[in-house]
Amino acid sequence: MGKSALVLGATGVVGRELVRELCESPGYDEVEVWARREIGFCRPKLRARIIDFEGISDIAPHKFDEIFCALGTTMKQAGSREAFLRVDVDYVYAAAKWGKAAGVRRFVLVSSPGASEGSLSFYLRAKGRIERRVSELGFDSLQIVRPPLILGERSDARPLERLAAAVFKLLPARVLGKFRPLSGASIARAMINAARSDARGVQIYEPREFL
Repeated sequence: MGKSALVLGATGVVGRELVRELCESPGYDEVEVWARREIGFCRPKLRARIIDFEGISDIAPHKFDEIFCALGTTMKQAGSREAFLRVDVDYVYAAAKWGKAAGVRRFVLVSSPGASEGSLSFYLRAKGRIERRVSELGFDSLQIVRPPLILGERSDARPLERLAAAVFKLLPARVLGKFRPLSGASIARAMINAARSDARGVQIYEPREFL
């Protein structure tokens, strides 16, 4: 019998690929997505739910085997630091807390290289904060993925990311290799492979581990 998975952030580059990969994998029988808007595609195994992330705690318990969280925004989209933290920290934590209470054993979280609450960067401090808060929930297995720059089609313009990706493509593979951009599909496959492991406790995957 295959596993069941819940995906958060399915409208993003990594999230979209996660849903496709999970739906095509014979190891999963049920894939559910929670999103704020229509995700724009369907699969036989897929169930998509439009939810209000402010009310996650009110959703009835449902035991999934795994939760994959690629939920996140940008400062430009959020409009303020407070709104950014609401999505990248508060919503992610609420979903993780819901999953823990529902009996989910494995949580796979997309974070960022350099995530640390002691960082000078507001973004990296936020990522460090959510890593710590989810870690404190005590999942049997928490796998934190810190991917390098992510390549893929986005609904929002990110000129600096596109420029950085173009520069990396021009450099020899040996130059800063561990930080070279990866496609959303490559990162999604790495996350699913990580979820197949028997690792317990907190596991952190840095960019070089995706190569």
